[in-house]
Order: sequence, then structure tokens, then C-alpha cells
Amino acid sequence: MVIDCYDTYATGHDGSILHFDVVVAAGTLKGIVEHVAAQFAGGHSPEVEAELRVSAAQANVTAEHRIELKRQGFAIVEKTSRKKLAA
Repeated sequence: MVIDCYDTYATGHDGSILHFDVVVAAGTLKGIVEHVAAQFAGGHSPEVEAELRVSAAQANVTAEHRIELKRQGFAIVEKTSRKKLAA
């Protein structure tokens, strides 16, 4: 399966900044990726920024992520833990 990997930042329900990759089948529309990212971030209408990576190999996609991708159409690869925004 050929995949696309989106480097993604979103605001969590608690105001935290989330950094993760959304891995999808190649050619998936960016709007769908942003919708998946917003659901993962939680809260009401979280802000999401997603950018397609050139190399999906940078995503550290494991066999488990590939299984998840085949099962539900996407996989989330968390890059960092939640970080609280400075006030």
C-alpha cells in the first residue's frame, strides 16, 4: 500500500499543542486528513495544521500503524506528548 504522511499540529481540548503524523492511503484528500486530526485532538472545533511530507519513511510507521491504516483508513503516529500553551 502506498501511503501519504501528513505532519500535523492541533490544539487539544485542554489547550495543549499536539504534534503527530496522520498516515493515510496515498491520494486521500487533505480535508479528510484534517477531519481525522480534529477528531483525534478532541474538543470543539480544534485548530489543525497538516502538511504533506515528501517522504513517508520519516513517519516511523510501524507494522502496527500499517494494520491500523488498513483497518480504519488512517493511523496516528504521535510525535510528542501534549504541551500546555504558555499564557
